[in-house]
Amino acid sequence: MSNEHTEQEKEMMREEDSKLDAIAAVVIILSLVAIAVFWVSNQ
Repeated sequence: MSNEHTEQEKEMMREEDSKLDAIAAVVIILSLVAIAVFWVSNQ
């Protein structure tokens, strides 16, 4: 029973890590796009 509980916790932690990774990727991409737009607009 305790093993199943820890497996569920591990799965929840993996899902949370995936969400954080996805959010971080989106933030990085949006930052790069904003920098590119700003750089091009100043040319």
